[in-house]
Amino acid sequence: MSHLALYRKYRSQTFGDLIGQDHVTLALKSAVDRGKISHAYLFTGPRGTGKTSSARILAKALNCEKGPSGTPCNECEICKSITAGQMADVVEMDAASEAGVDEVRENIVETARYAPMMARYKVFIIDEVHDLSPKAFDALLKTIEEPPPHVVFILATTEFTKVPVTIRSRCHRFEFRRGTNQDLVNRLTFVSESENFSFEPKALATIARMADGGFRDALTLLEQAAIVNDGNITEESVFQQLGLVNEQQVDAILLAAADNNPGELISQTSLAIQAGKDPREILESLLYRLSDLTYAELGVESQTTSDPERIAADKAVATKIGREKLLRYRGLIAESHKEIRSVSIPRLYLEVSLLRMAEPTGKTQPTQNQTVSAPRQIAVTPSANTKFVEEKKPVPKPIPIDGSPDALWMATVEYLKGLFKAAGAMLDDTFVKSKNDQLLTIGFRNKFQYERILKRTDIAQKIREALTEVSGDPKLQIKYLLEENSQTEEIPSSVQLPLEGEALVKATEEIFQAQPE
Repeated sequence: MSHLALYRKYRSQTFGDLIGQDHVTLALKSAVDRGKISHAYLFTGPRGTGKTSSARILAKALNCEKGPSGTPCNECEICKSITAGQMADVVEMDAASEAGVDEVRENIVETARYAPMMARYKVFIIDEVHDLSPKAFDALLKTIEEPPPHVVFILATTEFTKVPVTIRSRCHRFEFRRGTNQDLVNRLTFVSESENFSFEPKALATIARMADGGFRDALTLLEQAAIVNDGNITEESVFQQLGLVNEQQVDAILLAAADNNPGELISQTSLAIQAGKDPREILESLLYRLSDLTYAELGVESQTTSDPERIAADKAVATKIGREKLLRYRGLIAESHKEIRSVSIPRLYLEVSLLRMAEPTGKTQPTQNQTVSAPRQIAVTPSANTKFVEEKKPVPKPIPIDGSPDALWMATVEYLKGLFKAAGAMLDDTFVKSKNDQLLTIGFRNKFQYERILKRTDIAQKIREALTEVSGDPKLQIKYLLEENSQTEEIPSSVQLPLEGEALVKATEEIFQAQPE
């Protein structure tokens, strides 16, 4: 006999088996027992929360030989046939693969005309109904609006808003909710004990958290862990299976950031990368751990554990980091997790993102070989066609620098990022070629960026002002060079006025090679 997946083996067979959906099960059981049966139901909610299972249970409740009953017996031939998926009067259709109007007409509209062969009701279960084509919905509308008395429709969808209003308005809607972490842990514990798995409670809590409220996803992850580790499910094996970083190493990274120790932070991050962890997975691990620590710091009931010792340990780590830093880290990591998908070198981007966590949040004092001026508000007068304008937020503080030209330019770029969203895209690929007392020469590898600076003197002016702000030297000038085919093209850093009068006429003649009339 072929192997049966755990999520199929332990699929709910009665309304009492469904976990965390009491608001649905009580209403459906009551309706069946009282004979208040609707001709169409719409089950909505996230994947893996029991929509299709509930549809099959409802089909059994309507057609059970001892019913209709809100508690089907699961022993009669009709119940067994529906459980096995062999009942001709219960038609299941997956709209993701059968979305066309022809399928709807053939499988539903035409079939609905005939009375059921064995059962009391002919039940049509349409999964992922939102995937039906517009014409298929049109074909279904008339039948679902006025179906024969022996027909019941049960529609299931994860995207309620994509179902046409004309269909929604003709159905009784039931919304399925994500399972809580405790509900998932209870279910995983029951299945593990039934399958004679040896397990650590922490491992099941980790699986429940990763399932994000989906019972099917939780059982699938449990089965993978059991197969890989021969039925011995440990927390470390689950972390390895999911590609996550264990909590001890994540805490080491967070505490290094909280202590403003960038060296230790990079060292711990490198250990995780050397162990084969993907930069994106490291960010995910940080996000999950920051969520747990935030709950502990705020005194909110934990979503992952009820163990008092573990809660106390989380509280101790959260206290060391501090509430303000926890919230700041969550924002930084969430932003990095969103952006890292489009980065060509994720490892280097990860290091930059984590180093931002170790930056001091208070005022910094100038030290030897540093020149840091007090930040001031930069007046910006945007042109009509520019998006390179200052955002309405506090002006960032200049970053402390070690006196080197590279550090000065990097600090200037970071300062600009705090003012302008477009600064990173404009300057991230630039570098310092040379510096003397009064001139900083910046190289461009990207011709588009270089030409944009050439055309937009307002941008060049803002870069110049940022350099003055960071260096504290109003006399320091910038020269831009383009690296292309070993040739350089110089751009003056002074602000050029737009062409006017005779100069504008002469430039126009040169462009169009025309003679004045």
